[in-house]
Amino acid sequence: MNDFKTRRQLLRGSIGWIGGVAALAAARPAGAAMQRVEVRPQSPLGIAIANRCKVASPDHDAIRARLTALLAANPSLGTLSEQCPICGCPIIVSR
Repeated sequence: MNDFKTRRQLLRGSIGWIGGVAALAAARPAGAAMQRVEVRPQSPLGIAIANRCKVASPDHDAIRARLTALLAANPSLGTLSEQCPICGCPIIVSR
């Protein structure tokens, strides 16, 4: 009977250790995923970011026209919004 108690303690201890190691392993990649990267404005990537679609771009105008048509078709709506797929700018159309 004493041997059974020892095995039970061994299993409980190993479950605790395995859970702790798994929690540490799962937390480590999440911390490394959030990194801040500095981009020089003169670099090709910096220029591409600076020249992303502007407020008066044809892409924004097309999205705005589609939202205006949807707003005109449904009089119960007061405001529609969508995010630009290129730059992430919010495009809001209201009555």
